[in-house]
Amino acid sequence: MSKLIKPRASSLAFKPRKRSRDITPRIHSWRFTDKAQLLGFPVYKVGMRAAGIVDDSQSPTKGMEITVPVTVLEAPKITVFGVRLYKKTYAGDQCIGDAISVTPKAAGTLGMKADTKHKDINWLQENIAKAKGGFLTALAFTNTDTAGIPKKVADIVEIGIGGKSAEDQFEFAKSILGKDVSVKDVIEEGEYIDTIAVTRGHGWQGAIKRHGIHKQRRKATGRRRHVGTLGPWTPHYVMYTTPQAGQHGFHRRTQFNNRVLAVGDDVKKANIPGGYPHYGEVKTDFIFMKGSVPGTQKRFIFVRKATRATSQARKPQIVWGY
Repeated sequence: MSKLIKPRASSLAFKPRKRSRDITPRIHSWRFTDKAQLLGFPVYKVGMRAAGIVDDSQSPTKGMEITVPVTVLEAPKITVFGVRLYKKTYAGDQCIGDAISVTPKAAGTLGMKADTKHKDINWLQENIAKAKGGFLTALAFTNTDTAGIPKKVADIVEIGIGGKSAEDQFEFAKSILGKDVSVKDVIEEGEYIDTIAVTRGHGWQGAIKRHGIHKQRRKATGRRRHVGTLGPWTPHYVMYTTPQAGQHGFHRRTQFNNRVLAVGDDVKKANIPGGYPHYGEVKTDFIFMKGSVPGTQKRFIFVRKATRATSQARKPQIVWGY
């Protein structure tokens, strides 16, 4: 028997149901930590498979071998090309400026000129004291040319930096500026992460599929898959809460508390015979994550340190499938 508990159909929490503006979302909240490190990492969805693990949760199957669905995410190395400085104001966080490292690799990928003058790390050190209560973030781009994703343009992301103070963040940012960072330096096996992605798009759909309303009876109006009423006589307009046809899918969604089962670079453990449908083979670092994530194959997905984690990281015992 199916579960009776499910999200409310046509929930107002997801209004407006329009297409996402960008495939690479901008993150506004981070789980800042005392440890100086990156707080997220961009990955790409490969596909799904199954794996057997020893159940270590508080459930009737604790200590037994269970089969769980696994999502494979390819995580090619990112190149940190800049550091951004923010200060806190009454109107919110305000960006002061960016310190850019124009290496030949960054110049070729981002279309910059190597001889162009940019603010360097010395400017950043001078202005940290002025930004009272400020913080730093890292600017990076993905190296999709080494992965199994044939993208002509690299994805640019802004990643939060952990640390007790802006000075600690500066020392860490100084050590990674202009260098490549691996997913192993950010994500650990067994920890919980949040996945932020754009869901699979379904185009223009009717109210039945889009909002989950009931169909009309057979003799109602000659039509069954439509809304029975658009609202009362008063007020004399259609309210925004009325289910209507429109865009369905391709929405930005955040999925909390996804457990990481494995992080590795041995592609033989990640690939399957014949490759993954609509993707191919994994060529770089990868993540095995329990459960599913939004989006299609090759979709950009940003993983972030869990902001609502209720359990501590525990390295899982994988029996088969890895």
